[in-house]
Amino acid sequence: MGLGAIGLMLLGIDAMTRGLKTAAGPSFMQLLQHWTKTPLQAVAIGGISTLAVQSSTAITVTTIGFANANILSLSAAAFVIYGSNLGSSLSAWLVAILGGSFKLEALALPILGVAVMLKLFSKQSRRQGMGEALTGFALLFLGLGFLKNSLASSFVHIDFAALTTLGVWGILLSMLAGILLTVVMQASLAVIALVITAVSTGAVPLEIGAAVVIGSNVGTTSTALLATLAATPIAKRVASLHVLFNVLTAIVALILLKPLLWGIAELARLVFQDTEPQFILALFHTCFNLLGVILMTPLTPPLLRWLDTLFRSPGQQPLFNLDQSSLAIPSLAIKAISLESMRSGQQIAQLALRMAQGSPPDAQLLEDSRDRLQQVHHYTAKLAQQTLSAQEAELLNVLVQNQLRLSMALQLLPGLARFLPEDAASFALETPYWQALSTSQQPLDRAGLRQAYKRFVRDRQQQKQSIVEEVLHARLKHDSGGNNLLKLAETRRFNQQLTKALLAFEKLHASFDRPEVSSRQAALLQATP
Repeated sequence: MGLGAIGLMLLGIDAMTRGLKTAAGPSFMQLLQHWTKTPLQAVAIGGISTLAVQSSTAITVTTIGFANANILSLSAAAFVIYGSNLGSSLSAWLVAILGGSFKLEALALPILGVAVMLKLFSKQSRRQGMGEALTGFALLFLGLGFLKNSLASSFVHIDFAALTTLGVWGILLSMLAGILLTVVMQASLAVIALVITAVSTGAVPLEIGAAVVIGSNVGTTSTALLATLAATPIAKRVASLHVLFNVLTAIVALILLKPLLWGIAELARLVFQDTEPQFILALFHTCFNLLGVILMTPLTPPLLRWLDTLFRSPGQQPLFNLDQSSLAIPSLAIKAISLESMRSGQQIAQLALRMAQGSPPDAQLLEDSRDRLQQVHHYTAKLAQQTLSAQEAELLNVLVQNQLRLSMALQLLPGLARFLPEDAASFALETPYWQALSTSQQPLDRAGLRQAYKRFVRDRQQQKQSIVEEVLHARLKHDSGGNNLLKLAETRRFNQQLTKALLAFEKLHASFDRPEVSSRQAALLQATP
């Protein structure tokens, strides 16, 4: 029964996390991006997000992805992670209150019935996400109910109090157990639920339960570390801050374990008139995480300066900033891919500009551009394997379509170079436009580029008419005139594909700064710029 209960809890947490992320959609990303201007805001958003998603791991990995894609600053990401730890400690209150005051099986079954109907019969992805999230809550409640019954009977003959007789070693062993359980389960909420339930039934002493909870906090760093194995230096710095926060908090909590438990018990007796061990343990979890936030706030600026000197790659840092951590939320991955694709398009414009200035396309630079596009294609394929909403799938289709346009433009570029030997100024008309494309700041100035493209098209039309008139008045041979028109046609095709792709990527990137990306908006992204 105990193993089955843990299985139900893990299934519930997984469904709850996926459902709430689907229900939040791009607005979750906007919340993290726009409301983290100050440390206090970042801590609050980190805590609220963890309470909403019920997974500090999901928030941590997502925050690393934001920092990795340069959407969040390193300082903001640090305080979001601090808040995420505080939010996970507040989740313990949910377990303590429900586990002690309700018959969870009776509460879970009605929720499960409503949730499944909402998921099966709703056509909107957000309502389906809410249905999946409620299903997760129901499974979590069922698991907690079965877990309480199983612990009350299974652990009755096991003397966990013997660990307290070992002194410091017993506490350290309990903390190690919390670390290992969290690493294995990959869900700190499940471990906290297990410990609080065991403490509430009297199977585990309060002091031992507190040590396991401290270990669970440290164990949550494993997922963040795994997410940064192939990440950029920025992501590794964020993960390092996460580890430093949890380790420092654990050390302080271990040193102050007995005084903290005594003080919290007195506070619970005086303020809440309640000395139930599960409430004391939940309050202990919140207090030592809050203490960690207070301690880390003045230490963060010097730590950031120190970490800035670490994880530096030799030579120039590549622009490619997509890794596994950005896949935590598909909307984040789509935005990051859009930004990276814009950079790839600008790199192609820079190659064209070099060619216009008299330098034939360098084979190595062309190969580097192809490799960059191939990396983006591979990452997009990984995203396609994730669970996507209908809107996200449509946006992914827009991404692939415009990545193919970039590939087409890159393939056309070497063919344009054949016009240079005949006339070194073959691309004098295109040079200002390619200059505007390659030097535009990120994100691109869509209105400015549209105006530049319109001027370029107008000038090209005038040049085409001029070629026709020169041939008509015999000032230009037919062969030369035909060759000039061929050059205009091929550069038109190159510029059209490159411009469409860049404007589509910029529009896709900017779309997540609006409240919601609808199916209609996704369709409009495919329209000709």
